[in-house]
Amino acid sequence: MIKPLTFSVGIPAYNQGNFLEETILSLLNQNCPPDEIVVSNHYSTDNTPEIIEKYSKYVRGVKPPPGVGLTGQYNFTLMSQTCDWITLLSSDDVARPNFCETLLRGAARRDDAAVVRAGWENIDGEGRSLGPNYFLRMKDVVCPPETVRSQQNGPGVSFAAFAIRRTAFLEAGPVSESFESLADWALFMQLAPFGSFIYENEIISGYRVGHDGNKFRNRFGMWVRDEQRMFYEAMPLAAQRAGMKDTSWIDKASRANFLRYVTAAYDEFAPSEREALYPILKPWAERVEGQLLLQSFLTNRPLPVSLSKFVERGKQMLRPFAQKMHAALLQR
Repeated sequence: MIKPLTFSVGIPAYNQGNFLEETILSLLNQNCPPDEIVVSNHYSTDNTPEIIEKYSKYVRGVKPPPGVGLTGQYNFTLMSQTCDWITLLSSDDVARPNFCETLLRGAARRDDAAVVRAGWENIDGEGRSLGPNYFLRMKDVVCPPETVRSQQNGPGVSFAAFAIRRTAFLEAGPVSESFESLADWALFMQLAPFGSFIYENEIISGYRVGHDGNKFRNRFGMWVRDEQRMFYEAMPLAAQRAGMKDTSWIDKASRANFLRYVTAAYDEFAPSEREALYPILKPWAERVEGQLLLQSFLTNRPLPVSLSKFVERGKQMLRPFAQKMHAALLQR
């Protein structure tokens, strides 16, 4: 008989005790409960330790080494898990009852599977639904090297709806702790050469948004630095591991993302705020020959209007409608 795959959920936690209990309960009330739940408490100063102790019969509490950042805690939490398939679920998110069974079903579809991804639902601070999110044009199976290139503009996996094969993670190695915020994208990029990515077209989790402020504004510097780490460190390594000879797409993707960030910052930050952003954006601008665009941004001159900008804004307007239509069709 084939031995069933085992499944572990890791919860990186830091001062989100007001949500953590709901997260744990959502995993204890699964159609197919996980074999292991590990809560990694990053020295929280709220009631997080008390909640871990309350559920100590069902969860294993661990602590990362002192001084590690977000990426270090992710690596530590993943390394602390012992099952065939592992995942992370943020301590303010919730798993739907089909979370574990859906990801395990995807994991069993192919022997070479490295990542399973699924749909999710955005929820607000009170847990109210803000709308479903499916990968509308996602293939059921994507194999290397397409797994690498498919993530050139951002992670093609939701951090609230994924699982990874533990042996693939060990082979790929931990995410570089130089990443300040976009560790999830780096994780999936590193895994891309080591097996197929499977998509299960179901909503399996609630991803909490909007309760922790404007992330684009608050994390702009970290995101810009991490974008460059992705394009000039993580992607070249993944491409090399996947045996890709032509890597010109990396530079093209870097230029496209630079334009996207500058355009978004133009809308978000007032002219009086932009001078402080110049040293953050300057290294990236030099790499993609975007100095003129950066000068327009600083001096509040109109940015070049491209067809891609209109297309992207059109997609943003149509996406909520398309997601609702897709959900309605699946329920028939």
